Amino acid sequence: MTTIIINGSEYPIPEGEKLNAIQMAKRVGIDIPYYCWHPALSVVANCRMCEIETGSKDPKTGEIKMMPRLVPGCQTPAKDQTVLVTNSPKVKEHQRMIMEYLLLNHPLDCPVCDQAGECGLQDYSYHYGQASHRFVEERLVNPRKDVSDLIQLNQDRCIMCTRCVRFTREITQTGELEVMRRGNHAEIAVFPGHTLDANPLAGNVVDICPVGALLDKDFLHKQRVWFLSKHDSVCTRCSTGCNITAEENKGRLWRFKPRSNPHVNDYWMCDEGRYSYQAANDPGLLAAMYVRTNDDLQEVPVDEAMTAVDRGLRQVLELGGHVAGVLSPFLTVEEAYLMARYIKGLNPTSVLALGPVPSRGSDVTIKPDQTKGRTGDTSFIVSRPFTIHAEKCPDRQGVEAILTHFQGAVITFEELSRRVAASEFQGLYVASDSIDPWIDEAASRELRSHVSFLVLQDTNVTPLAHLADVVLAGATFAEKAGCYVNADGRLQYAGAALPPREGALPDLDLFAILLHRPGGPVRSGEVLAELAEAVPAFAVARGGTVPVLGTLLGSSASADGAARAVAFTDSWYVPQGAARSR
Repeated sequence: MTTIIINGSEYPIPEGEKLNAIQMAKRVGIDIPYYCWHPALSVVANCRMCEIETGSKDPKTGEIKMMPRLVPGCQTPAKDQTVLVTNSPKVKEHQRMIMEYLLLNHPLDCPVCDQAGECGLQDYSYHYGQASHRFVEERLVNPRKDVSDLIQLNQDRCIMCTRCVRFTREITQTGELEVMRRGNHAEIAVFPGHTLDANPLAGNVVDICPVGALLDKDFLHKQRVWFLSKHDSVCTRCSTGCNITAEENKGRLWRFKPRSNPHVNDYWMCDEGRYSYQAANDPGLLAAMYVRTNDDLQEVPVDEAMTAVDRGLRQVLELGGHVAGVLSPFLTVEEAYLMARYIKGLNPTSVLALGPVPSRGSDVTIKPDQTKGRTGDTSFIVSRPFTIHAEKCPDRQGVEAILTHFQGAVITFEELSRRVAASEFQGLYVASDSIDPWIDEAASRELRSHVSFLVLQDTNVTPLAHLADVVLAGATFAEKAGCYVNADGRLQYAGAALPPREGALPDLDLFAILLHRPGGPVRSGEVLAELAEAVPAFAVARGGTVPVLGTLLGSSASADGAARAVAFTDSWYVPQGAARSR
C-alpha cells in the first residue's frame, strides 16, 4: 500500500489519484495555507505561502532524509514514502515572513472592503501572521480601475497571485488580463483596447481572487457577507444546470456564486446566470391569487382559488369537454409529476403538453487549455469544457421524461396550440414559471378564445394572466426546492433560498392541494421518492435522495462518480458529503 507521512503520522494515498501536498494534507484534516494555487489552473508557485519541509523515507532502512530548503506544497506531489512537515518552527517562521511581506503595501481598509469576512489575506493574517507591523516607509498607492463595466480592480489590495490572469489565458483563452511591469511596481492590467466585458465568464475572476482586489460592482457595498445565508442550488438560466450558492438576507437574494461540480460546471458559471438572481427580487411578481368574477379578476384567498380551479376543470369534463395541461420546462421534476398526476386523474383522456422551450442563439462552448492546470483527482474529467446552452430553461428533459411516462409521447406547446385552435379542448391549465416573457398578447387572445375555462399558474404578470379565469401565484426558482435534469441528463437538487413571497405558494403545494394530499406543506424529497417508484427513468432517486454532485438518469451514483467525497469551492478546499436527503 502506498503511504505518505505527514507530521509524523502515516496515511494511505487514494488509489488512482494524483494529489499534491496541499490536497493530500487537506484529505487528512491538515491545512496548508496557499494563495496562488487553484486546482483548475497551472501551478506557478509565486506566492510561496504553501512552502513546507519535505523529504523521503527509505522503505528498506526506515531512514528519513529531509531536503535542506522549504519547497512549495502546490508543486510537491504526494508520492509513496514522501515525508511532509507542515507545523515545524521553520515552516511557521516562513509563513509569518510571507504574510509580513504580502502586507507591506496592503491598505488597512478591512472595515470598508467588500471581501471582509471571506478574505484569505484576512484569515491567514490572523492564523499565520503577526500582530505588529514593522514597515515604516511610505506605502505604494495605486488607483482603482475598472477592468469591465461590472468588475473593479483595487490594485492596492492585489498580492499578485495571478489567478485572474491564468483564468483568462487557460480557461477562457481570451487573454484580456496581463501582469504589467516588474517588482513592487507590477500590477494587473487589461491589454490596450480590451476589457472583460466581452468575456461571458468574466465574473469568475472575482470568485477566484483570494483577496479584495477584484470586486463585483453589482454587489459592491450592498451587504456584509456575514449577514448572508447561503443555500446550495442550481442555476435555472439555461439547461447547463450550473451548481451555485444562492446568498440571501432579509428575504432578498444578493448574489449567486458557483459551486464546484466537475461533472457539470467545474468551478465556473457564466455571467448571464450569475446575475439572473435579480429576477427573484422583481417587485412586479405576482403576489396574489385571482378568480374571474363578473368579467373581472378579483383577489381571493388560496383555498378559494384552488376550489375554483378544481371545480372549473371538472365542470368542463361533466359537460363532455376535454382538458389539457401545459407543464413548463421551468418546473421541477417533482412539480411536473404532481401536475401530471392531477390532470390525468381528472380524466385519463386529458392531454399533457410541454410548455414553451425558450431558446436564444446557439450553444457557446468554452474549451480550456488541456495542457495547463488540473492537479488532483484524475477520476473526473480533466479541464471540462464549459457550455452556455441556447436552451434557456432548466428542466426540459425532466419534464419530457414525465410526459413520456404518462402518455407515451411529448406534445409540444405549438402542437397543443393548434389543437386548441381546432376547439379540441375546452379546459386548459397552464403552469409557466418562466423567467422571461413567453407569450404575447395576440397569442394569448387566440388561446383564450378557444377554451371555456383557463387556469394560469405563473410568477409574472403576462398578457395571458389578464385573460385567465383563475390566476395562481407560483414560486420563483429561488422560492422552491426540487430537482432538475440538465442537458446532459443529470438529475440535480436545488434548495430553496427564499421563503415564498406574500400571496404566493410553491407550485408543489398548489398541486398537493389539488390532489388533496394530507398533512401540511409537502416536502420535495417525499414526492421525489414517489416519482422514483412510479417512473422508471427516475429510479436513481429511490428513497428521495440525490447525490451532492447529481446523478445521470438511468445510472447509479457510484457508476458516474457523483458521490465523490471531495470537491473545491472558490479558493478553499471543502469536503462534501455523499448524498443529501430532504
